[in-house]
Amino acid sequence: MASKKMLRTTLSTACLLFISVGMLAACGGESGSIAENTSSTDSALSSGGSGGGGAQACLIGTRSLRLGQRVTTVGGLATNALSMESGAVANGDANINNTTTSQVRISGATIRGNVQIAGAAPSSANGELVNGGTITGTVTSGSAQQSTLATHAVPVGTVNVTVNPGNPPTSQIVPGNYGAVTVNGSKLTFKSGTFNLSSLIVNSGAQIVFDTSTGPVDINVQGAITLNGTASALGTGLVTLYTNSSNASNAVTINAGVGSLPATITAPNGGVSVGSRSTVVGCVGGKDVLLQPDSHISG
Repeated sequence: MASKKMLRTTLSTACLLFISVGMLAACGGESGSIAENTSSTDSALSSGGSGGGGAQACLIGTRSLRLGQRVTTVGGLATNALSMESGAVANGDANINNTTTSQVRISGATIRGNVQIAGAAPSSANGELVNGGTITGTVTSGSAQQSTLATHAVPVGTVNVTVNPGNPPTSQIVPGNYGAVTVNGSKLTFKSGTFNLSSLIVNSGAQIVFDTSTGPVDINVQGAITLNGTASALGTGLVTLYTNSSNASNAVTINAGVGSLPATITAPNGGVSVGSRSTVVGCVGGKDVLLQPDSHISG
């Protein structure tokens, strides 16, 4: 699937200068606009530092992360407040910058990796490891760093795009600046390139396709991203979804049963919700991230 994978050491020195703890690596070529450079490298989330937090992260909640029952994630995670419910498994290291108001609760869940945590090591006595919650790696307490996600402007256009049931299945959109893009039915294909939208809504029964056969597909949205329909990718290029929305609960909403979304998602100012039985083939970063039961982040 086309998605953003883990950060590699092949990034240039100039690119590395932009990467801080838990920051979405958003560096592109040697030239071009911010919008062009924010999402064209083979990169993901980085949670620098030493110990458990030194690993690269594929899941970031700059304020909070909540993993519902039986959620599985691949790649490290970084957050302040962490909640993991029964059967959830995080396969990777963790950087937890918990403060006095940021709680950690691992209930019947497992972190399969090392943990770097600002406070004391999680324990049953203080209610952080409960109902058989476990950490398989080394815990380094008293040292963690705040995760961050980079933001950038989204220069939207004024032309709205609407695809309704019965429209030709070959409907496609070329790179550029648009208003609201709404897919009510049929199928809409995003060609390789950069898109700046005021909003993106894909309703139930509709399909979107990311055509990366000639390059990455980078979709930047000023408002909310809502996915009720299905998504797929052509080619092996990268796909990114970015939003500036400050909606605390649904800057990005991937609803239950959507299936597989081949994209990396970034919402620095708002909440990301991944619905039950949905899989993100990529990485996820937001202010508050909720992974509902039986959802997956496959990196």
